[in-house]
Amino acid sequence: MTGHFDSARILEALAERRPVFHSEADFQFAFAWQAKSRNPDLAVRLETHPEPEVRLDLELIAPSGQGIAIELKYMTRRWSGSVRGESYALKNHGASDLRGYDVVKDVVRVERFVAARPGWSGLVVALTNEAGYWRSPGHGRVTNADAFRLYDGTILSGERRWGPNTGGTARGREAPLVLQGAHTLTWTDYSKLDGSAAGSFRALVIPIGSDASPGGSSAPCSMT
Repeated sequence: MTGHFDSARILEALAERRPVFHSEADFQFAFAWQAKSRNPDLAVRLETHPEPEVRLDLELIAPSGQGIAIELKYMTRRWSGSVRGESYALKNHGASDLRGYDVVKDVVRVERFVAARPGWSGLVVALTNEAGYWRSPGHGRVTNADAFRLYDGTILSGERRWGPNTGGTARGREAPLVLQGAHTLTWTDYSKLDGSAAGSFRALVIPIGSDASPGGSSAPCSMT
């Protein structure tokens, strides 16, 4: 039997249970738990090192041996409050240009991993309550971080590099990133905690693989 891993349904169900998370590790574990609940036959592997110098947040492996490689990012703006009796105090991560670089780097990593494994597909999932990630400021000015912006409707493709006047702010992230495919970025509503600027979360899902449509939400996976 062949089926599809529907990340949109996973996130929809997860939002009902967990509209907010304490940390990226909390998000990763909850996503894996929800995926396993919906697809009991999948083996779950967190924080794997499938080969030297390669790390993946999550692998979901079908009985056939094929699977899905997943990277997850949780990028927050400061918010504190109580949700269903549980207290949260989210940090202000800031540096959206650097975090954008990290997301693009995740796409490159998953592309390479999937390309080397026939029958595998991949996902990069980002969750944030910072509107600056999905909403373009509209000023039209070219910035040194344009290649790593994740605005809704952006098409990620080709070589992505910093602008010429970046300076030392990108230390540790200087290397250009080269994407194998073209990925249209589509953000969707995840949850609404309150009416404040930081009270709404949106999710970005980037499917990767020969059968995954840019901007789509499902990743193919053999369930045999």
